[in-house]
Amino acid sequence: VLRKIENIVHEEQQRAGHIPMLMPTLQSADLWRESGRYDAYGPEMLRIRDRHDRDMLYGPTNEELITDIFRSYVRSYKDLPLTLYHIQWKFRDEIRPRFGVMRGREFYMKDGYNFDLTKEDALHAYNRHLVSYLRTYERMGLQAIPMRADSGPIGGDNTHDFLVLAETGESEVFYDSQITDLKFGDRQIDYDSVEQCQAVLEEFTSRYARTDETHDAALFEQVPEDRRRVARGNAALHVRLRDEAPIDQAPRAIQLRLRQRQIGAGDVDLARQRGGSLRLDRAVDRRQHLARTDPLAGFDQHPRNHPAFARDADRHLAQAPLRLG
Repeated sequence: VLRKIENIVHEEQQRAGHIPMLMPTLQSADLWRESGRYDAYGPEMLRIRDRHDRDMLYGPTNEELITDIFRSYVRSYKDLPLTLYHIQWKFRDEIRPRFGVMRGREFYMKDGYNFDLTKEDALHAYNRHLVSYLRTYERMGLQAIPMRADSGPIGGDNTHDFLVLAETGESEVFYDSQITDLKFGDRQIDYDSVEQCQAVLEEFTSRYARTDETHDAALFEQVPEDRRRVARGNAALHVRLRDEAPIDQAPRAIQLRLRQRQIGAGDVDLARQRGGSLRLDRAVDRRQHLARTDPLAGFDQHPRNHPAFARDADRHLAQAPLRLG
């Protein structure tokens, strides 16, 4: 059953143009210290030390790791936009794990990470993700309602949870009953079309549907009384969009492009231009360091040339948003 579900997820993600990969479950604590989330994430993070007394953690999520892979292997703005995803085990030391599947400490999760040059591209990617998830849940025979939700410790400026209604659900939900009549069905959609993806987003999110964390009683009162519903549900999926990250978080070659080739932050010096490709004098030292510390090292700088990534020459690289706070 698990593999059948996984196959549906893979099929719908790749239909949307997303590239599969696989990241490790254990991560270096240094990456999380760099992002500022190592201490901020709290007791839900399982922290450990290896035999060399280095701080490690069992990944509760993968923003830090995928960002490190991105900055290490994507060297040019021409490689963007880029959407990567994987399906991997996660661990979060929940206070109240419930019913095993509904909320367990260790769980199998699909997560996607996306990189764009413009906010418009990121918004389109968000919409494209939402469409792919609607298709995924309907194929599984589930009605998952996209609801405005709190972003939680991962962060986000535009966030929806897909909730499946259930009497034993841990979240209280408030919604317009008209939303339960919506079906994606067998309609065809062009994922490259901004207009088509935006239309689906508006169709499925224009009616009131919120979790208790974001519930607005005044707005809910504007829904006709006979259509107001209060129920319980379980979050099956979390989708978020954050505004563009500071430019210092982008790979240096991309920074140079976005800054119109001005020097980046810190003591990075612009190396001479070779063959029309901007390079930095730290690049060689960075690759040598990766060869000692990073299992992905030794491959060409583009992620698609690493065996963890699926190669699909006919599929273009899609767009979507990843942001670190």
